[in-house]
Amino acid sequence: MLRMAMRTFRRDWKAGEVKVLLFALMVAVMAMVAIGSITDRVHRAMGEQSSEFLGADYTFESPRPIDPSWVDKGLSSGLEITESQSFATVLSQGDNFQLVSVRALAGKYPLKGTVEMADKPFSQGVVQQSQPDAGTIWVEPRILGVLGIEVGDTIDFGSIQLTVDGVIVAAPGQASEVFNVAPKVLINQADVEPANIIQPGSRIEYTLFIAGEPEQREPYIQWIKQQKNPSQEITGGKEGTPALKAALDRAETFLRLASLISVVLAGVAIAVAAGRYSHRHFDYSAIYRCLGMQIGQVHKLYLWQLLMIGVIGSVIGLALGLGLQALVINQFADYLPKPMVGLSVAPVLSGALSGLVVLLGFALPSFLQIAKVPPLRVLRKELLPRAMSSWVIYLLAIGVMALLMWWQSQSLQLVGILLVVAVVTYLLIRLIAWLIFKTGIWLGKRGSAPVRFGVGQLKQYPAFTISQISAFGLAFIIMLSTVLIRSELLSEWQSQLPEDAPNHFLINVQENEVEPLESLLTQNNVQTEGIYPMVRGRVTGLNDMTLEEALNEEQRRTGALRRELNLTWMADVPSANKVTQGQWWSEADIQDDVAEISIGEELANRLALELGDMIHFSIGGLELEGKISNLRSIQWDSFQPNFFIIFEPGALDDFPASYITSFHLPLENKNVLNQILKQMPTITIIELDAIMAQVQSILEQVTLAVEFIMLFVLLAGVAVLYAVLQVSREERVLSATLLKALGARKKFIRSSILAELILLGLFSGVLGVIGGEVLVSILYWKAMKIDVVLHPWFWLWVPLISIAFIGITGWLGLRHLLNQPAHQVLREY
Repeated sequence: MLRMAMRTFRRDWKAGEVKVLLFALMVAVMAMVAIGSITDRVHRAMGEQSSEFLGADYTFESPRPIDPSWVDKGLSSGLEITESQSFATVLSQGDNFQLVSVRALAGKYPLKGTVEMADKPFSQGVVQQSQPDAGTIWVEPRILGVLGIEVGDTIDFGSIQLTVDGVIVAAPGQASEVFNVAPKVLINQADVEPANIIQPGSRIEYTLFIAGEPEQREPYIQWIKQQKNPSQEITGGKEGTPALKAALDRAETFLRLASLISVVLAGVAIAVAAGRYSHRHFDYSAIYRCLGMQIGQVHKLYLWQLLMIGVIGSVIGLALGLGLQALVINQFADYLPKPMVGLSVAPVLSGALSGLVVLLGFALPSFLQIAKVPPLRVLRKELLPRAMSSWVIYLLAIGVMALLMWWQSQSLQLVGILLVVAVVTYLLIRLIAWLIFKTGIWLGKRGSAPVRFGVGQLKQYPAFTISQISAFGLAFIIMLSTVLIRSELLSEWQSQLPEDAPNHFLINVQENEVEPLESLLTQNNVQTEGIYPMVRGRVTGLNDMTLEEALNEEQRRTGALRRELNLTWMADVPSANKVTQGQWWSEADIQDDVAEISIGEELANRLALELGDMIHFSIGGLELEGKISNLRSIQWDSFQPNFFIIFEPGALDDFPASYITSFHLPLENKNVLNQILKQMPTITIIELDAIMAQVQSILEQVTLAVEFIMLFVLLAGVAVLYAVLQVSREERVLSATLLKALGARKKFIRSSILAELILLGLFSGVLGVIGGEVLVSILYWKAMKIDVVLHPWFWLWVPLISIAFIGITGWLGLRHLLNQPAHQVLREY
């Protein structure tokens, strides 16, 4: 049977019957391997680059000393590990004192990224990648003003004195520590013991900074996760700053979606090509049955052919995909994240195996039909094989699709969304089939003869017409969704970090300094994001219960409950916030008996809080309670002052408050900072120029990566559309040839073909835009947490583009027929 299968395969190859299916499989595997490899490399490169914000690939934090054997295990695995201790203490110089957050380093710091050091505040920094020498200290700029010192002076650090060796301009983690009251200092761990600061009962955080190649790093991280206890925490690179985490999370969702799209495109192309291939072999199967072959033998014959098609198509597609991804990475290296990581085996094998699985899942039902052709078909061409149960075919296709999509994306949420949209698309296909029938009746009465004939071609083979529209429509759904999601991502990132985004924060502004500060900033044409009051308070209870009574152990470990929070009050919703539940207070609601509060929905979900719940606070030794009146989504990556909890105006009037603000200040206007410190020396200035420049750089590269992946998905979609057109080309060739043989004029043939192609394009475009809007809306809502919006202009442009592409491409493949004799074309087919 194998020999016969090989002979049949060679015959089909020479006749061109197997080439369309082979081409569809090659395109599918090439797209999956290339898209999978590129998205994997871009994704890992973004992760590597984002680690610069954390100072390492991972950090491991523990409230207790870390077992030295854990460090030894990491070092023996070829990793770089730096140990550090973090604690709070007070620096002093004469009569001046300053509470600081100390990080004591026992090795190179940072392992990823750099520290920028300067000789004086608000000046250009110099890149460092080491640690302070013993006996020296690196300090943030605000410490110099409070203590009245300069670089080179000595300060008291416990029982010893340290020399100020530099001012920290930018350091890993700085962007996520804007609201820390205590400024950061870096010292050498050798100075901790002689300073005699740490005593029994001192609160210390022990940290490991971990960096290395993924093949050594990931097994070690997995081992630590198995060994650690609930009080210990592992943090990955993208969590180094909130501004980067949100952007990378959405970019990762997009890249996973691109992998899923490659699977769907593969299924579309192969399903249509396999259906056409099996239909053309019905006659052969009938002859085999007449010559005595059993159904099982026919099954084996075509399964061997399917296997040969799968192996040849997968190997060629794999080679083309690898070559294409290498070409793309090399040619566009300047526009992709740096440094670009090497090729991983997983997405390559996944793409190749996925091609075989897609071929089996979508082509097998069609191939199984071939053996069921009745032998009588050799006399009666209208006889068709007994159809498999439709639910079996649908379940097989859906099951294969779901398995492959999960394998590619590792995201059950995305798989579920796409499957829901697939069901909606199926219903739309049935609706459009009805529309085709109605349109055919309407045009049949009013259209010209060529138009009526073109519509008749669509109505004559309804199953084939529906399969074409399904294939075209799904391809347009995928391509439109990719374009819309890309546009929304870019819009979000641009709004997140516009050119005038705040790059300076002022904290510790006293009430009597608010008006002079506003006046000074106005004189220098500096516009703030608002000056907000800030009161420090701690959550002590919920709904007349203590935290121990109201929350479980995991909830009590929430960071917002383990420290004092920055509380504020305001009359209007902040610009970077959106009320998601409840109502924002109005003037009539203010000054009720119980203070109303607004809480971030992330914190509310973590603590299982609802509207109407009561939260108890301790502020400066005094108690206060507030009732939750609304929940807010908070854009933490906006580089604006944001707060977990906001009170209604007047609720915190009895408590002393300091103020905070942020503003954008160009480099050439840095002298404004010196004016502020000169008039108000107690104000703390936090510069984020360097951090924001890093964030902007990464976002620009991520944007280009998303743009590029979108372009590649579109090209893959175009290839699939072309493959589907090739499948249907033979039907149109034979139809046009018969018309010529019967004496039809070229104009009639041309008009009927164009009418058929235009209607296919119209219905496919309508299906694409409806399905695309549904898919994108669900992805916005569930996967990306983006406001759902409709895109009315696409309802016009997508059908027009679909008509143009299908019409022009289809016509270019058929126009040569008009100049060839009918008998010559018939001999070829």
